[in-house]
Amino acid sequence: MNDVEGPLLVLTLVVMAVGLLGSALPGLPGVPLIFLSALLYGLLTDFKTVGAVALTVLFVFAAIAFVADFAATSYGARRFGASNWGTVGGAVGGIVGALVGLLLAGVGSLFGLIVGTIAGVFLGEYLRRERRGTEEPERRDWRRASRAAGGVLVGYLASAAIQGMLGLTSVVVFVLALIY
Repeated sequence: MNDVEGPLLVLTLVVMAVGLLGSALPGLPGVPLIFLSALLYGLLTDFKTVGAVALTVLFVFAAIAFVADFAATSYGARRFGASNWGTVGGAVGGIVGALVGLLLAGVGSLFGLIVGTIAGVFLGEYLRRERRGTEEPERRDWRRASRAAGGVLVGYLASAAIQGMLGLTSVVVFVLALIY
């Protein structure tokens, strides 16, 4: 290890630790950040210790994590009864929540993303009006809206668990590539 590789390795591991946190926290690129830091380390060290096989595995993990983030949250919302109104409300709410959180507190955008998404699904479902026959008037259903918003939370927690496992596995693969 030369004079540059030591500090570069420490910096790479610090960035990977941030990526590992991002695996569970919304708004931070978790597993993709781990992959990018490993790729940069490989590029800067001429791929001496971290080669194509390890980087390919890390890329696959990052791709799976990226898809899991959207799929789990969407599946959770749909599984718990969200309609297209709820899905659109969740997307808009997430964006608004992240922006408001960013403007108010900087790091609050992470919290705002979750709260905004859940609130958006709730409002989208609540504002959705449906007819339940000719004699029953249009109505708003608090229970249905709450259930759909809860589905987003369940989906987010499932996504965080999947991403956490993939993030930890990615760091282990990187360290093993350094050792072997």
